[in-house]
Amino acid sequence: MAGLDPILSIMPQSRSATIEPGEGEQADALEQPELNEQPVVAIFDAVPQQSHPWIANWLSVSDPQDLEALAVGPRVHGTAMASIVVHGDRNVVSRPIGRKLYFRALMYAPASDPFGNSRERFVDDRLVIDLMVEAVRTMREEGHDQIVAVNLSLGDPNKQYSGRVSAWARAIDYLSFRYDVLFIISSGNVGGSLQLDDYQHADNFRASTDASRKSALLRALDVVKADRRLLAPAESVNALSVGAWHRDSLDALPLPNGRYVGFPECDMPNVSSALGHGHKSAVKPDVLFPGGREHLILAPVNQPVNVSPNARGTRFGGIRVAAPSLPGQAQDYSAWTLGSSASAAYATHTAHLIYEVLEQEYGDVFAALPNSQKAVLLKALLAHPATWNTSDAFIIATKFPVQVNWDQMRREVSRHLGYGFVWPPDALSCAADRATLWAAGRLLPEEAVEYRLPVPNDFSGTAELRSVRATLAWFSPTRPGHQSYRASKLRVIPLSDNVKSAVGVAPAVEPPWTQTEAGTLIHRRWSGQAFGHLAAGSSISLQIQREKDQGPALDDAIPYGFAVTVTMEDNPAIYDEVLSRVAVRPRSRVQV
Repeated sequence: MAGLDPILSIMPQSRSATIEPGEGEQADALEQPELNEQPVVAIFDAVPQQSHPWIANWLSVSDPQDLEALAVGPRVHGTAMASIVVHGDRNVVSRPIGRKLYFRALMYAPASDPFGNSRERFVDDRLVIDLMVEAVRTMREEGHDQIVAVNLSLGDPNKQYSGRVSAWARAIDYLSFRYDVLFIISSGNVGGSLQLDDYQHADNFRASTDASRKSALLRALDVVKADRRLLAPAESVNALSVGAWHRDSLDALPLPNGRYVGFPECDMPNVSSALGHGHKSAVKPDVLFPGGREHLILAPVNQPVNVSPNARGTRFGGIRVAAPSLPGQAQDYSAWTLGSSASAAYATHTAHLIYEVLEQEYGDVFAALPNSQKAVLLKALLAHPATWNTSDAFIIATKFPVQVNWDQMRREVSRHLGYGFVWPPDALSCAADRATLWAAGRLLPEEAVEYRLPVPNDFSGTAELRSVRATLAWFSPTRPGHQSYRASKLRVIPLSDNVKSAVGVAPAVEPPWTQTEAGTLIHRRWSGQAFGHLAAGSSISLQIQREKDQGPALDDAIPYGFAVTVTMEDNPAIYDEVLSRVAVRPRSRVQV
């Protein structure tokens, strides 16, 4: 009986990923813009503090369970997630979203215990899966038929991924395909101390170099990686799973005694951010968004040395958010938070801004797309800027002092980094030296579609650094209980050697192709500094095809979103040249 899903699902109810308001201060005043009343993005989370001025004007709350009456404790998580989805990181002033935000209350904050602790929770008489399905159906029944993305910054600390897709993740996969909605999910936060065997005493650790400490920390993580896996439902194959990048917009300040930067001078996830892989070794988490700079606390007496991730956001590191006021304080309170919950909310904020740009620049062309294609296009565009930066070299050098199989080493990099880091402005910014093209559509069984990518003439005229990147996303039906859980597979046909030579590029360091094709998101990158040899005005072919269905054939058409970018750094003619050769153009210089 222990293997049956109904039994596995009856467990202490999932709690939100840890979020603590940490230090706080008065919230800045902000203008209240006029908003489009029709939401396109939703949040499923705990009852927020609806009166907070940073979110009050944006929220459209649905609470059919009347959890508002039960939420007598500090409303931390829902308030913070709503703040990030609306504004991003309030450490910097940026444009908020321009539409109302649908907020479905799923959890509540009970009264604090005698020690002042309160943890937001689900009700006791409903299963999480039941609540999720009911929430999506209710959202549609209430007339919110334009919503194409849902933020789900929740995870089950009792259920790390262990080779079997959880009931919660299976529900997410079903809902994504059935209701044409992209779930943006936090990868999960895993606390606990790490033993650094390289240091027997705290004095040895303090006297060590940054390079030695960060290598020791990565080796310590590698020892316990089996205990720091994704929290359900982050293994969902249709969702976009987001881990926490050790980054925010705060200025770096000297840290208090006993606090340390885990990976100085190196882009890495927060130490507490859950690790991959996903189902059948698929790339998970898919991407890393800023989750605040989480610092390490040194335990001074342990032998060997132990360090623990600090769970509290502070002025030294964190994403600034709206926070519930403490007794005697005004409603406009703010604080800092850390972790993958914040990262997923930041990704959702970015998805909303991408939607607005596409709507503004492409008008009827974008509006005419069905929800399924809008959702997968957002999925592709969110992951499209992802890059490992140079962190792959650090991970490989530390984990593999003796070189092994190249695919194995890249798989280990993707365990930590997924497809890579995404700095939100990069998903929105416009530049003269690059051009991004997008497409969306549907593919029937064993059908293919070909796109022609205009290649800038300077790819053949100079030997400057250039790159091509392509991202494909789709939703697949699933077959729970079958070996082929993901029923539909799409592919981007790799560039041939002749094409790569003609363009002057070679494959970038990235996850193995067999791994990228195990999920529903494929991200390919090519770069180089060689002279190309294409004639002026040439283009290359990029083909997407739907493979033979895994298991019994399906009649469903599979929605996909596709994005391609060509870049030649510091060449201001690239955007305009490519723009002159495409059929559907933005109204102005598009930001996506």
